[in-house]
Amino acid sequence: MDLFSEIKEMIVKLLAIDDEEVAEDAHLQFDLGADSLALMNLAMSINKKYSLELLIDDMVELENVGELISLVESKIV
Repeated sequence: MDLFSEIKEMIVKLLAIDDEEVAEDAHLQFDLGADSLALMNLAMSINKKYSLELLIDDMVELENVGELISLVESKIV
């Protein structure tokens, strides 16, 4: 499974939304309805799965899911 699919799966579970709603250009807060608690939980899930240290501040500043994928990719490599 690719990185987008894995993170999309996390977003769908955490936000209880349909997977069709999660696109790379979808904004986590405005389009998908993530609040600060959901963003914190998503960051914790990503951190646990990929052994990273994403901060809630990193998550709030993201424009869309695509930027989240890029951020995670940059921290994995």
